[in-house]
Amino acid sequence: MSIRKEDLYLLVDLVNDNNNKLVYDLIKVVIEKDHDKEIVVEADNSPITEREKKILKQAEIDIENDDLVDWDDLRA
Repeated sequence: MSIRKEDLYLLVDLVNDNNNKLVYDLIKVVIEKDHDKEIVVEADNSPITEREKKILKQAEIDIENDDLVDWDDLRA
C-alpha cells in the first residue's frame, strides 16, 4: 500500500498533544532505521492508568466487532 506523506501529516495533526513525544520518538526510530543508525527504544514499564485500561478494553472490543476506521475514510 502506497501512503502519501500528506496522509502522514493528516495523522500527525490528529495526535493528541499529550502523545507528541511518543509520536516523535516513533518517527525518529523509523528515520534512524532507514539511515542504518543504532535503534534504541526505551520501554515504558510504568503501570497503565484506569483510563488507559478502558481505552485498551474498548479497542479490543472494536477489533473483535470489526469496528475499525478504513484508511480511505480517514482521508475523506
